[in-house]
Amino acid sequence: MNRFDEAAKTWDTKPSSLAMAKACVENINKIIKLKDNAKILDYGCGTGLVAFSLSNETNEVIGMDNSNGMVEQFNKKATELNYSNIKAIKHDINDENLEENEFDLIITSMSLHHIKNANIFIEKAYEALKKDGFLCINDLDKEDGTFHKKHNNDGVYHFGFDKNELENSLKNLGFKIIDYKIVYTDFREDREFHIFNLIAQK
Repeated sequence: MNRFDEAAKTWDTKPSSLAMAKACVENINKIIKLKDNAKILDYGCGTGLVAFSLSNETNEVIGMDNSNGMVEQFNKKATELNYSNIKAIKHDINDENLEENEFDLIITSMSLHHIKNANIFIEKAYEALKKDGFLCINDLDKEDGTFHKKHNNDGVYHFGFDKNELENSLKNLGFKIIDYKIVYTDFREDREFHIFNLIAQK
């Protein structure tokens, strides 16, 4: 069991999780105009704070996460809320591929820093997007490892991301950068941590 299996039980009660998801979704809705029947992937979906906020009556939303606990909570919520167009499945980006030309929008919110090889995710996301599809990365600005200090950085592979390095990685794979901004500031360990929203297009 990874620590997120247990954390899933109370994830939706954490003010910072709720606030980060809200900031991410608000910026996506400002920048991107999706067609009504869009197919959306929320990668590292957790309990679905972003995914459920983007779900509507006509689109389809898939959540993927490497934590059994998060996937269970996500699907339990979908059942309780009687959503038929949203579901989560377990997935490990290191070992499994994504279907090609499948999605209009892929989001990863506060999850990329938990993926060992971020470029593998970006490559697979590019292939999985339809032409002109969007990738949204919502994550930590570069920091020194303090953000996850209380968890001893368990499961953390990147102490945030440098804007220029991340944008260059995306451009090298064929993405064009549409938008980058700090959308939320989190306070912990007597410090400020900036959360960015980067939107790129295939």
